[in-house]
Amino acid sequence: MVGFFLLSLFARGCADAFDSDGSDSGGSDGTTVAATCPDRIAAELPDGDGAELVRAYRTKNKQITLCRTTSGSLYYYGEFSDGREKGIAMEAEETSDGYEARNGEYRYVIHDGVVTVYQSGTQIGEEEVTPEPSPS
Repeated sequence: MVGFFLLSLFARGCADAFDSDGSDSGGSDGTTVAATCPDRIAAELPDGDGAELVRAYRTKNKQITLCRTTSGSLYYYGEFSDGREKGIAMEAEETSDGYEARNGEYRYVIHDGVVTVYQSGTQIGEEEVTPEPSPS
């Protein structure tokens, strides 16, 4: 009986090992596995050399990349997916349910699968975000 129990555990473990979609880009909850911040983005951050990729998201036409510098500062880098304009880096902070960044009168809040944009405290936009392993 004990042998059968151990054999069933072994078989279940082997089945789990092969139960994969073949990707090795992140956690099962959509989190990004620790990686370096892309060089082109790190170059735009103060003290960005050696920055770590924290999270990356894509909207319908934008790319959002969050990187942490070796000094511990978190940055939000937003850009159009098609590269039509140069992206912008801004200091960010991790909140209890996501991330928030500010650029003058603009505030960008990522939580619950959306990024919401505010101008002078008034919501001016909201887009769904999809986690991705790293920006292209």
